[in-house]
Amino acid sequence: MVMYFLCIAVVLNAVNHVHGFVLTDDVILRQHVAKLPQYAQYGRSMVLVGGHLWDNNTEIYDTIIRMAGGKGVARVGIINAASADPLDGYQYYRNLFLKYGALETARIPIDLNHTADNAPQATIDLIYAQTGFFFGGGDQERVVKSLLGQYGEYTPALLALHQMNDAGAVIAGTSAGCSCQTANYMVEGGVSWDALTYGAFPDVEPTIAHAYPLVYLSSGGIGFMKGYVLDSHFSQRGREGRMIRLLSDTMAHGKGTARGIGVDENTALVVKHADTNMVSGTVIGASGVTVFDLSNSRVHISRYFNISDVYLTYLTHGDAIRLSDHQVTFSSSKTPMKNHENYDDVLTTDDVFYGTKSDSERKSEFVRIATSVFDARNGRTTHGTTQEGSPRFRIDMSAEGHDAIGYVERRHSFHSDITSYKNLRVAIYAD
Repeated sequence: MVMYFLCIAVVLNAVNHVHGFVLTDDVILRQHVAKLPQYAQYGRSMVLVGGHLWDNNTEIYDTIIRMAGGKGVARVGIINAASADPLDGYQYYRNLFLKYGALETARIPIDLNHTADNAPQATIDLIYAQTGFFFGGGDQERVVKSLLGQYGEYTPALLALHQMNDAGAVIAGTSAGCSCQTANYMVEGGVSWDALTYGAFPDVEPTIAHAYPLVYLSSGGIGFMKGYVLDSHFSQRGREGRMIRLLSDTMAHGKGTARGIGVDENTALVVKHADTNMVSGTVIGASGVTVFDLSNSRVHISRYFNISDVYLTYLTHGDAIRLSDHQVTFSSSKTPMKNHENYDDVLTTDDVFYGTKSDSERKSEFVRIATSVFDARNGRTTHGTTQEGSPRFRIDMSAEGHDAIGYVERRHSFHSDITSYKNLRVAIYAD
């Protein structure tokens, strides 16, 4: 009943004299899926939301609806496989998408308790009938185990989802529904200090007393976003350290990559024309998106994790990045901070991975001190340390390179300013 993805891809590309490919006696995938009208504008597209998506975030919901064909046209298939209560979650998202103008929604009935529903023809036909898809939050491992087979092979339903995305149906998701979209290794859990201290572990959480180690899924995610590890709830939970350690430990391995994307809460990265030279990501929503590049990083021999030449770009509302080469276009509402700095001195912190927790009006500690090196008149370098010791890690940040630049839309205060920067150089070592 199961057919490996590569075999199916070969057959789908090679067989030209039939209208579909028979996977089993009663399941047929179409050989060709007609391009949807929105394909010409968006190509293969995604809306990756960092979790905690507010019901009143009109911008994000309207964007998903528009990229699924528009109000009164969009048919949104809701996949709530990440949730412990998929049916209840479906009703919640159904009401929201109808409120924001979807013509209709459909529950794609696949979750851990219904993995057999990956195969029936009725499920495949239901997928073909949609113009966009939304993955709800929860646990990203549930999504992978629901949509991939026992050996990591693509199920018929996942193949049909990829066909629809190739035809222009937008893939959107929040929290776990964002993280699972990667084609590379998928992060499962862990916190930054433990990640820096103990490293990255494939598949199984090691037994380490009083620790929250970094674990990743070696089979990877469900394959829509290629070339980037994805993570959510990002700066709010101080996940910069765990992203750097995961990329560093795995980028030379089979599904590894030197690049990662962390999406903040109530924020989305809108990806258009994926897998082309035109591939772009635009930030919408309340906070920001961090893009990591470790392609020129160096790991130094040391008792503890020691890395230099990590580059970070932090983008906020209206900014865009060409994901093929990281060329950034800042929003026209922002102006350069250089020669227009608002403060005298850079900031430091003794709890660099402290997020915002309940105080959503403040920048996270990492973003706060990183922003200060672009917005201070005296100095272009700073540092922060981890609150935890034994070891205590120091994170050095520099904006001294000629290609490092910060932009800002001034509001009422440092924390309310909408700030962005590109090519912040970061090094980490045990202090």
